[in-house]
Amino acid sequence: MNMSTLKTYAGSRAAAAALVAALGLGLAACESGSGAGVGTVGGAALGAGVGRAAFGNNTGAMLIGGAVGGLAGNMTVDRAAEDRQFQRQQAGQDAAARRQLDFERERALQEEATRRQIEEQREFEAWRRQQG
Repeated sequence: MNMSTLKTYAGSRAAAAALVAALGLGLAACESGSGAGVGTVGGAALGAGVGRAAFGNNTGAMLIGGAVGGLAGNMTVDRAAEDRQFQRQQAGQDAAARRQLDFERERALQEEATRRQIEEQREFEAWRRQQG
């Protein structure tokens, strides 16, 4: 093996290691299970562009930049969107719980009103028997 072959082999090993690191970070960024969001993809593209601009056509730098950018995009844009969606779901659940409580309160009031009417009817019938 000559020196240029060793450099090429070392470079391809570094690129493979960078690819594995990028895939690992990419999977960590998509941990929500819904796939990569806009922030993850945009951050990865921007990070790869910055890696290329800073280090030229170095594949490892582009992969690492893409992984770091994807992680940053996920942590900023995608997580905020997930938080907003969670808050909307909570608001919907709270509204449903309030409607259920209102329904139960109205049902209890109607039962009480019906009970009072039956009691008044019984008292009236008892009074009528006494009168007559």
